[in-house]
Order: sequence, then C-alpha cells, then structure tokens
Amino acid sequence: MGYYTEIPIDNTNLAYDLSRFDRSEREQREKAAPKSKMHLAPAFSASKSGSKIKVAAAALLLFGAFCAVNCSNTRRDDAARLVEQQQAELESVKDDNDLLKSRLDSKVNTAYIEKYAEETLGMTKVSASRKEYMSVNTESLVEVGGEDSGGVVGSVQTWFDGFMEYIGL
Repeated sequence: MGYYTEIPIDNTNLAYDLSRFDRSEREQREKAAPKSKMHLAPAFSASKSGSKIKVAAAALLLFGAFCAVNCSNTRRDDAARLVEQQQAELESVKDDNDLLKSRLDSKVNTAYIEKYAEETLGMTKVSASRKEYMSVNTESLVEVGGEDSGGVVGSVQTWFDGFMEYIGL
C-alpha cells in the first residue's frame, strides 16, 4: 500500500468480554472473520522538509509584520489620545469664555460705567445748571460751562488753563 502502515485493530477489552456472548463464541467469530486493518499516515511530514533558511525568513517576516501592526496601532492610539485631550481643553476654554462673556455683559451696562467714572476717575454728571445753549450759524449747540469760581481770579485761571492746554502742557 505504499506509505501507509497496516496495524490490526484489537477488539479485546472489558466491555467486549462482558457482553452477552460467551468467550468461546467470541473466539470462533474472531477466527472466522478477517481482522480489520487500520491505515496510518506516512512516517515523514512535508512540513519538516523545508529549509531552515526559509523557516527563519518566514519567522522574521511574520515578526516584522507584527511589529508594523503594533507600531501602527500605537500611533493611532496616541493620535486618539491627543484628540481627546484637545477636546477636553476646548471644552474648558469654552466654559472660561462663557464666564468672561457674562462678566463683560455685567460691566457694560450704564450704571456700572457711571459708578466707575464717579468712584475711580472722580468724574461727576453734568447738571442742568451747567448746560448753556447758544445759537451759532443757525445751529443749536450745547456747551457745558465750568463752575463759577467767581470774579477776575477765576477768569484768569480759566484763561491760563486754556492757554496751557493750547500749548500742550
């Protein structure tokens, strides 16, 4: 049969011995019937016939492919982690921006500006008594006058302040 080896099958076991047949009947049947034969695969294997260099090259190639896939996965994971960090930072900055916008909105109202001007800058509101209306070239203008400090000293002081402002000092 070529490469196959024939091995006879052994039917002697305890279950067969305790069967309903008597030992003598069983022996007669075994003698009368030809023994079954089992065929085994050939003794040599095709996988062992490859050269050691080819096997080493295949293992090296497999290791290189594993390293390439591992490197690719590592880069992908690093990029995904960086994106997650940037998104978290973006959310934090958006929250800060919303907070600053709300603070700005509260400081832009007129009452806050008037309070800041009076307390920090020392400015005062123009009263109705300080407004003077004049007619120049048929246009209406509003001029805010200074406080009446009285007399000649006040007018000289006003003139001197205007002169200094004109000079740029």
